Amino acid sequence: MAKNKLLWGAVMIIFMASCGAPKVLTTPKTEATSFEAQGNFTQALAIWKNYFEATEIENIAGADFAHAAKTAFKAENLAQAISWFDQARYKNYADAEMYQTLAAIYKQQDNLSKELSALEYFTENFGDENNEVNARLLAIYSEIDANEKALDIWEKMDNSNKNEVSNIENYFAVNKAMENEAVCDSLANVLLEKNADNLDALEWNAKKYYWAGQNRYEREMAKYNKNKTRKNYNTLLKELDLVTADFKKALPYLDKLWKLKPGKEYAGYLANIYARFGDEEKTEYYKNYMK
Repeated sequence: MAKNKLLWGAVMIIFMASCGAPKVLTTPKTEATSFEAQGNFTQALAIWKNYFEATEIENIAGADFAHAAKTAFKAENLAQAISWFDQARYKNYADAEMYQTLAAIYKQQDNLSKELSALEYFTENFGDENNEVNARLLAIYSEIDANEKALDIWEKMDNSNKNEVSNIENYFAVNKAMENEAVCDSLANVLLEKNADNLDALEWNAKKYYWAGQNRYEREMAKYNKNKTRKNYNTLLKELDLVTADFKKALPYLDKLWKLKPGKEYAGYLANIYARFGDEEKTEYYKNYMK
């Protein structure tokens, strides 16, 4: 009898323990999310596919399509991601990450117009303070010559992003296109402080000083040739000193450009400067690259 009571008590303990343990219910969505958390996006994608195939579309929320589409993007299945994002939009669903992901997909596909549309939708509906989005918009607006829009985006960037070299370079390109010379003078120096080999900034400064000298030379020579008096000759000599000063300012930038990118592009500038300096050897050296 005592043994029976002990056996019965043990059975009851096991039974109560099994009844008391909470049951974890899993669904396809929770299972997919679990795989996503592990970084297994391919398996998560397969579960989402099975879920959608087994469920009436009327019973699928737009948020689920968007969630699955983001997973498909991470699994590098861009076509599937776009298809599910389309389903999400059909169900009038949208969120910020969804449109950032769409923009990233179109960027990978080199579809600039659709990428731009996605980014602009983002700023119109989810705010214009996202630095990553603004940086990409600045680059696109610079590329397509939407300069006024680019300037507007620049003003919305915070100081940290305005200090990023790639953003400064795009802003520099916009101001060059708009012929904002004073702004470009300042930006060129900023870029050279960050990278002494920045080609665009070196070229800006080189051409600025070169053409200041060359234009002065041509202007003053034309004046003197019209009226060759002693007074005008003395004036010409003073102006030629300023020409020399401008060429000397241009020369370090041109020398650096030549080291970085030797060839016909900069040879003409260097040959002309050394001709003004009376250095025949260097003049002929650079002239050989102009042929």
